[in-house]
Amino acid sequence: MPDLFDRRAAALAPPPVPTSPPGGAYSARPRLSRLCAALVRAARQRSHWNEPAAFFFDPARQAQLEAACPAPVDPFAEITAMVAAEMPALLGAVEVRRVARAVPGLNDAATALAPRCPAARELAELLAVPDDEVFLVLTPHDRTGVRLHLRGAADAAQLYRLLAPALPAPFQLFTPSALQPDGSVPAGFAGCAHWLWPTQALASVPRVHGERVVCVGPTTVQPSLDVEPRFPALAVESELIQTLNAFQTVAALSRLCGHVVPVQAPVEAVARAA
Repeated sequence: MPDLFDRRAAALAPPPVPTSPPGGAYSARPRLSRLCAALVRAARQRSHWNEPAAFFFDPARQAQLEAACPAPVDPFAEITAMVAAEMPALLGAVEVRRVARAVPGLNDAATALAPRCPAARELAELLAVPDDEVFLVLTPHDRTGVRLHLRGAADAAQLYRLLAPALPAPFQLFTPSALQPDGSVPAGFAGCAHWLWPTQALASVPRVHGERVVCVGPTTVQPSLDVEPRFPALAVESELIQTLNAFQTVAALSRLCGHVVPVQAPVEAVARAA
């Protein structure tokens, strides 16, 4: 699949999307700091008595209970409103997301509150999107590879779509843990534990030596790319920053495997991939 590594492959480099001026990101910092403080306060809230909800099997008694009880108060109403107010700017400009990630404690506070507060979960998942990160994509049976700079891609399906025009056949993405001692990826269902599904967050792709690594191999179950992106409003940008030759690819595979792998893929590995 040489086209994958051709800098002329426009499919891998969509036109850059205009971003907001830096001033908008700077002005967001005080608001994001206040949001962080609110998240920390909300995470500390606990019921004083931790009492269970009462329930009567007698419909009449249950109706009396519900009539006597005040309407439940949403303990996260303030957080929900604050997150909703910041989401348009966060989705619309990578500069604002950079500032948000730089606010001390914001990501940790959102992550801590995420299991109890949907708005905090939304914020935590957005901040986890791997903006401005390098993805090393290796095709072991071809001994080829490429480094991509990605921004705004939240799901594996979006990476599939970026790679698909340059690949001649259906393919499967694997996490690097799928690599076998000979530097190949397993065929069939043997590697299913290492498949990267289209709906899987790209943030789950492991970092190795500062870059996120995925492997391309033969597909057993054709993944459906007809999925809604986790954050449809995010503008996806990609840039091909390096094409790896066979020796560079083997060096990368060797580092991942922990020992030297051959420059030529084993014949049986190529046969499995065919």
